[in-house]
Amino acid sequence: MAFIPAGYLISKKFDFNSDYVSKPLINVLLPLVVFTNMLDAEPSKLIVLPILTFLLALGMNYAAKGIQNKLGNETDPLLLRSSFSFFNIAFFGIPTVTALFGEDKVSVLICIYLGSALYGDTIGYYQVAKTKYDSGKALKEMLSIPFLYVFVAGVICKIVGLETPDVVKPALKVVSFMVSAAGMMIVGFQLANVKFKDIKVPYFAKLLGFRTIAAALILAVIALGASLVAKDLEEEDFKMLMLVPLFPVAANVTVFAAFLKADEEQSSLLVFLSMMLSVVLVSIATVFMM
Repeated sequence: MAFIPAGYLISKKFDFNSDYVSKPLINVLLPLVVFTNMLDAEPSKLIVLPILTFLLALGMNYAAKGIQNKLGNETDPLLLRSSFSFFNIAFFGIPTVTALFGEDKVSVLICIYLGSALYGDTIGYYQVAKTKYDSGKALKEMLSIPFLYVFVAGVICKIVGLETPDVVKPALKVVSFMVSAAGMMIVGFQLANVKFKDIKVPYFAKLLGFRTIAAALILAVIALGASLVAKDLEEEDFKMLMLVPLFPVAANVTVFAAFLKADEEQSSLLVFLSMMLSVVLVSIATVFMM
């Protein structure tokens, strides 16, 4: 969390291009963490857990549509759907799960992350691209995302039985920390232009409150169904799943806001305020879970 104010101060004091952090993070570091953890994940969890979070993201898309006119009328419809569907499972989740369950459980979290990321980088990104391009161009834009190829490569390597070499695992721990730190720093960069005195606290409180409750209810139904079908999932797997609705809005929502030419300041606020709420909610949940 300390990297959020660090990013904020750097952006305020220097003419710093955030692409220097975001591009290597999205194109190299995060795909590396995802790929290596896919290799170490149990096959059954690699199949089941992504399906559950993909369904959660899809369900949240419809939850956002349902309350657009009642609670979210001051937010661009696509920005609202992205804010509801995209959870910060990677940057916020990795240090959280490491602290609560140990480093060996990060591979399970990555399985959980895959479904959310797969939704965001396919349906979610396509929806956004369609606002500027025709269907063919939007599809090409979607297919240019590195995550899709990392996901396919991870599945193929898992099928042939490849595992992460022990010699590189210490270095991957450093990379995992860098991913979380850089992700938080990007949030700080985005906050540099936010006018905090103009924050509409009641509006965002209602919006984020509904998002959390809707995600918890949707995931509870999905997890209940999974518990009846997928017998290989363990209690800790379900505990990690139950944390997802408490996680903040993913930082890539601000990228979509820039793409949409929507309210980029509001997207930064959604990310930041949801993160502050998540710190409280995850802390409370920990008391009951551990």
